[in-house]
Amino acid sequence: MVRTLKCMLLTGLFSLFMGSLVAQEIVINYDESKIPAYELPDLLTLNNGQQVKNAVQWTEERRAEILEIFAQEMYGHIPARPAGLHFKQMSEEVVYNGLGLRKVVRIYLDEAEQHWFDVLIHLPKNAKKPVPMFAGLNFKGNDATLDERAGSRWPYELILKEGFGVATAWRDAIEPDGKDSKIEEAVSVCKDGGVRAWYNPGGDWGAISAWAWGLSCIYDYLAIDKAVDASRIAVIGHSRLGKTSLWAGANDTRFAMVVSNCSGCCGAAISRRVIGENFARIATSFPHWFTRAFDKYMNKEADFPADQHSLVALAAPRPLYIASATEDLWADPKGEWLAAVEVAPIYKLFGKTGVKSIYPAPDSPDMDGTVAYHVRTGKHDITAYDWQQYLDFAQKHGWGK
Repeated sequence: MVRTLKCMLLTGLFSLFMGSLVAQEIVINYDESKIPAYELPDLLTLNNGQQVKNAVQWTEERRAEILEIFAQEMYGHIPARPAGLHFKQMSEEVVYNGLGLRKVVRIYLDEAEQHWFDVLIHLPKNAKKPVPMFAGLNFKGNDATLDERAGSRWPYELILKEGFGVATAWRDAIEPDGKDSKIEEAVSVCKDGGVRAWYNPGGDWGAISAWAWGLSCIYDYLAIDKAVDASRIAVIGHSRLGKTSLWAGANDTRFAMVVSNCSGCCGAAISRRVIGENFARIATSFPHWFTRAFDKYMNKEADFPADQHSLVALAAPRPLYIASATEDLWADPKGEWLAAVEVAPIYKLFGKTGVKSIYPAPDSPDMDGTVAYHVRTGKHDITAYDWQQYLDFAQKHGWGK
């Protein structure tokens, strides 16, 4: 507890310092006409200047270069799977009038079982074969996802009826989200204040990398659950956890589909547009999300050696879905769509297609290709409507019943 409070104090002091340093310089723009002229880094140009000509060259050379940029300059490097990782089922019950099977699996991160977090899993009860899954983290705790108020974010009955399973864990049980976390509850689950405090403590990795690491641990369990089709597990996330899903999918290619919902700045939105949330604001408000190397890019989006289309491209050739909301200007919906457009050349290397080059009307999903996009009418949220599109998209790719 003392160590946790000390970490919170240091984080708070750092935030105050950074805030005082840049607060007067942070300008938030919502006007498309005021977007600066910019040029995106070429996805198909290697660091040595040579051009990527085929899928093998992308996979074996360029992909690794881009992954290292984000690890070094934005999120931090993700450490290896813990040697003591193991699992224990804690409970199981039939739910929703026989529609689903709900179970809690505890993921132990060390042999001594001092560090752990719980995964809440819902599976169709009467499935005749292993089922495809969505895996993502939640904001308020596993039990909170069962509350009616969270029903739109985690519409379990809808997911089960479509023949899918879903697994979720509380982000703070893996790594507390700074000042927004329920720190007492988080420490009681994952001791020492989070995985960064005890696992690879000398590493400069932010909370987004820690959460992505946790998602890979969830995959490790799902891969051995005989009720789950391990070849069809999608990683999904909303907002800051949408950033996490993109980063988890980039690092762990076992995830067979990547879904980003309203992920915005440092997620799917093009950074060089500098519209809505920007580098200065996000690095000042949420320094714990990032490696410290990221601080030097505040108010300098054009200096970053990649852009978010580069991150999005790391999902290739897997199915990728990016979604926005019409009123979520903070997350720059058009910038998220542009990232989806920009990755078309990468998917083309694999003989796959992306989204159309015409911005879709609200509530009119573009999901004919391997890359999909929609902008939902409404605010910053993930809703049952969004989930239905993700389920439909997965079924288009042969998942589901």
